[in-house]
Amino acid sequence: MKSQEVVLLPHLNKRVVKDITGFKLCSYLVALEGWRRGLNLTWYNDETSKCKLDRLNSSTHGKFYSLSDGSKTHYFFRSRGDKVTNKAVRICQDKEETKSYLQKSNVPIPLGKVLEEDNDIINYANEIDYPVIIKPLKGSMGKGVYTNINSEEELKGILKELRSKFSHKEYLVEKHYPGEEYRIYVVGDQVIGATNRKPANIIGDGKHTVQKLIDLKNEERKKNPYLSPKPIEADYEITFMLERVGYDLNSVPEKGEQVILREKSNLSSGGDPIEATDELSPSVRQIAVDALKALPSIPHGGVDIIVDPSDPSNGVVLEINATAEIGFHPFPLIGESKDVPAAIIDYYFPETKGKYRSPFYFDYLSLLEPLKSWAVEELKVVETPKKDVYARKYIVTGQLNKVGYMTYIRRQALRRNLYGYAKKITKNEVEIYLISENQKSVEDFKKFVQKGSRKSIVKHIEDKEVEFSGKPTKVGFRIIS
Repeated sequence: MKSQEVVLLPHLNKRVVKDITGFKLCSYLVALEGWRRGLNLTWYNDETSKCKLDRLNSSTHGKFYSLSDGSKTHYFFRSRGDKVTNKAVRICQDKEETKSYLQKSNVPIPLGKVLEEDNDIINYANEIDYPVIIKPLKGSMGKGVYTNINSEEELKGILKELRSKFSHKEYLVEKHYPGEEYRIYVVGDQVIGATNRKPANIIGDGKHTVQKLIDLKNEERKKNPYLSPKPIEADYEITFMLERVGYDLNSVPEKGEQVILREKSNLSSGGDPIEATDELSPSVRQIAVDALKALPSIPHGGVDIIVDPSDPSNGVVLEINATAEIGFHPFPLIGESKDVPAAIIDYYFPETKGKYRSPFYFDYLSLLEPLKSWAVEELKVVETPKKDVYARKYIVTGQLNKVGYMTYIRRQALRRNLYGYAKKITKNEVEIYLISENQKSVEDFKKFVQKGSRKSIVKHIEDKEVEFSGKPTKVGFRIIS
C-alpha cells in the first residue's frame, strides 16, 4: 500500500506512538487525548486494588489509568471506561448471550446455534445448509474462527484442526452471510469510525512466490503503528485457502492477481483495515447504535456487522466488543484517520470538547518502568504545557566535543522544567532548542549555555527567538548526537 493513500490526524503522527503496540496503544491513545486537554492523568501498577473494571483475566500493566478534571475522576482499562459496566463486558464475552440480547431488541443477527459434539455440529451445518461459520463460544481476536465453510468434508477437516489446537468445548455454528465486514465504533448515539476489515491477502507480481509476497506484505505492515505486531503467518487456514485455488506457498501468482489467504477478516491474523465510515448507509449506522443499546450500560464499543451486498441498507450483527481495539481507526492501512480517542474523551468529559489540545506528548514506555518494577504504586504524569509556549534556539560553537557539554545542558534544562533538545551539528557546533511556558526561564538559560561544562570552552553563541511550531513535541529534553 502507498503511504499517500493514508491521511493521518495532524496531532497523531507515527512519531507520537513510536514503539507502542497492541493493547497498550489503545490505552495510550485515550490517555494522551485526555492529558492533552489538561486532565490529570495517573497510571497504576499491575493488579492494583483500585481497578474495579473487568480486566479480562489479563495484566493491567500499562493499561489501567485514570483521568480527572479535579471534580470527577474516571477510570479506564485499555479503551474501555468505567461507564461500561462489568456485566456488559461479561455478556460480550459470551457470543450466545450477546445474540440473545440483540434478538430481544430486534437487532438483526445470523442464524446459528451453540453446540459441543462434532456430530451435532456437522448435523446442524447440514440442516442450515452451507456455507457456514464456526467459532469458539468464548474466543477472541479471531482465534479458532473459520468462515465460508462450503461442505461437510471441509467442516470435518476444520473440526480436527480445532480440536488439536484449542481447548474450547463449545462452538457457535452460524450461517455464513456474504458481504463486506465492518468494525464500527459507536459512542453514545454516534458512529465515530468504521473499518472495512479485508481478509489477509496478497497481490501477485508474476515474479515472487506466495511466501515471498507474504514477507513483502509484512514489511509494509511494519510501517503501520497498529499493524506492525500483526504479521500474516502461514498456518493451516492459509494452506487450506491456497489449496482451494490450486496454489501452495511456492506458487507464483500472476501480475495483478489477488490471492485471498484467509476467510476471516480479523486484523490480528493479517487482515487489512480500510477506513470506510462514509460507505455505511444510515440504516446500517442505526443498526450499530441499536446493537449497543440492546445491552445493559455499554455506551461505547465496537460492533461487527456484515452488510448485505445486494442491499446496503441491511446487515447482521456478528458480535460486540466492549473493550474494542481502537488503534486502526487513527492508523488505517488506507483512508482518512478517525479520531475515536477524542470521541471517548468527549463522552466522559464533555466540558473539554472543543477546548485547547496541547501538541505535546509524553514518553509512555519510559514512564511505565517504575510501575513495572513496583518502585511506585501509581504515577501521575506531569501536566502538559499550556497554550502560551515560548521557544528559543542557541547555536553554540567552541570546544564542545567529548567534554560533557550536551549532558550538562540537558541536566540544567530538566532542573528548570525546560523542554527541547541539544543536537550536535559538527564537532565544534551544537544547536540548543528550548521550550517553556515561562519566557524568562528560556531567556535566562543563556548563562548556562555560556558557562557550559567544566571542560568545555564556549567561543560564540548565536541567539535566536523562534516561534513554536505547534507540531507534536515530546516533553523532556533530548540529546541528539
